[in-house]
Amino acid sequence: MFSRINLLLLGPVVFLLWAGAVAQRGGPPRRLVDPETIRLSSGSRVEFRSFHSESLSKDLGYSVFLPAGYDSSGKTYPVVYFLHGMNNDHTSWCVGRYGSLPEIVDKTIREHSLTEFVMAHPSGERGYYTDSADGQALYESAFQNDFIKEIESRFRARKERAGRAIGGTSMGGYGALKLAFKHSSFYSAVAASSPIVLMGDDPSELLTGPDPRRSQFFSRLLYQVYGNPVDLEHWKANNLKTLAKGNLNSLRVMMLYGTADRYNHMIPMEEGIRELAHLLADTTADNQLHIYESEPHGWELVGEHLPEILKFLASGF
Repeated sequence: MFSRINLLLLGPVVFLLWAGAVAQRGGPPRRLVDPETIRLSSGSRVEFRSFHSESLSKDLGYSVFLPAGYDSSGKTYPVVYFLHGMNNDHTSWCVGRYGSLPEIVDKTIREHSLTEFVMAHPSGERGYYTDSADGQALYESAFQNDFIKEIESRFRARKERAGRAIGGTSMGGYGALKLAFKHSSFYSAVAASSPIVLMGDDPSELLTGPDPRRSQFFSRLLYQVYGNPVDLEHWKANNLKTLAKGNLNSLRVMMLYGTADRYNHMIPMEEGIRELAHLLADTTADNQLHIYESEPHGWELVGEHLPEILKFLASGF
């Protein structure tokens, strides 16, 4: 039998998968079509590129922020890796819908005298930044192996732990936490906005709700990553509750959540995030949890607090 808290914490799995598959109609676009280099007045820029992922046997897109002076300095730069959510891609942080995030990055570096850094946004599609149980969709490997290699070989990027940090939002918030926990000797800090925490012992036990059609829909999405029936060992290996109890090598962790999150009436996100923060209290050097009253989900929350996120991630550079 699940405890009450496990049931509460597992809810995000089901509802995020549902929300990710039901695209919102209308409104400003969530991603750029045929994007071109964005040049900022300071001399910084955002480039849009692609790389070949050996793990997925296909090309994936990415965007990269290069600070002013990158071309002429000759020095190496720390890197902030940032992961998007389910209905977005690597261009979404550049659309007007979410504000002028590249401008905010550039302004934050200058106004707060941060060490200049490269910021890399990969396309994670809907793979949850997780290798599937059947080995057919290796999205964790595509990021951790292929994308990191692309950035560190194509750009003058620092290649030690102190020069790497990772962040993300929604699905990408989960991905950032999971990757940082599993590879804590690789990243110095992680920041997750509106993260969908994946906790519980067996998610399939919740896929028996009163609406059979919805339960079947949830099941198909979940099984794509964790197998059908769910491979419990694979689930455990990617479960934040399990990973948070391991040796995190003094990893610094920040989580952000808004009480007006659009999923809050469906899923107990705040309770799950608080429980994870409690678990991390004993295993991390710097564990910050920020709850914002009446603030939203995803990129909207990132836009409100990007300077705080970047100052946290870059403080160790």
